Amino acid sequence: MDTHPRGAPPPVRRFASELRRLRISAGNLQMKTIATRAQCSPATVSEALNGRRLPGEMVTRRLVAVLGGDWSHWQALWREARTELDTLKREGPEAPVEALRAEMVRYPDPSSFYRAVADRIRTARREIRLTHVRLHPPGHWGAAEVAEYFSTVLQWARDHSGEGASVRRIIGVPERDGAPRTAYLTWLREHQQETTDIYAYEARVMPWTASCPWHNTGLVDDSVTFLSFSGAGRQQLTGFSVEGPAFLTYFADSFDQAWGALEPLDAYVARHCR
Repeated sequence: MDTHPRGAPPPVRRFASELRRLRISAGNLQMKTIATRAQCSPATVSEALNGRRLPGEMVTRRLVAVLGGDWSHWQALWREARTELDTLKREGPEAPVEALRAEMVRYPDPSSFYRAVADRIRTARREIRLTHVRLHPPGHWGAAEVAEYFSTVLQWARDHSGEGASVRRIIGVPERDGAPRTAYLTWLREHQQETTDIYAYEARVMPWTASCPWHNTGLVDDSVTFLSFSGAGRQQLTGFSVEGPAFLTYFADSFDQAWGALEPLDAYVARHCR
């Protein structure tokens, strides 16, 4: 196995070398074992360990956790490598057009998905964009991680209200003949009251007339995209995340276009609660 592939940039090779040392200190776990525990593919682990590619921050964090490393130390190493790599790309010759390679982390259930989103939101710098397009309001979830996720979003907005930060959420509200479901309207009214004084938080409403849920999106800064997909049952959900601005920008553009066309939450609540 080529541990120093030709053509790999120096920061990628150095980072891979450190990662291999961590793997050895952890007992030289098999790649399949690392991949299973880190919830990523064996190919992703191989690329990271052999210096073929610098893994994204979220994947790196999972690998470091599996191998027993100190994340604060490894986060600094990763950011240093990422900065150097970006500089090399800017200053080097123009790269040929190539296929977008998405680094995906899969989440098999609501608890693991919402736990991962909440963890990433806590480290957000300035902007969070979210959607909630489901047939039922958030309160129907039984998992504690889901409640923690919704709480984390609002707490982040409170903590960053004076820093030019922004949380924007699109809420898809089930309607029939122009009227929202009673349970949903009740939650909307409570949510509007809860967030009125949170300067960094905004929500807008998208009337939803389909009798099924839709996929949902979470965009954190310009760094990671979360996508979730509802199952047939009320509490069934799977999802994945993808690192990198190239993937995120497609969803960000779609989100921003929809945002401009939707009704603010307070106006929607006022119109239906007369």
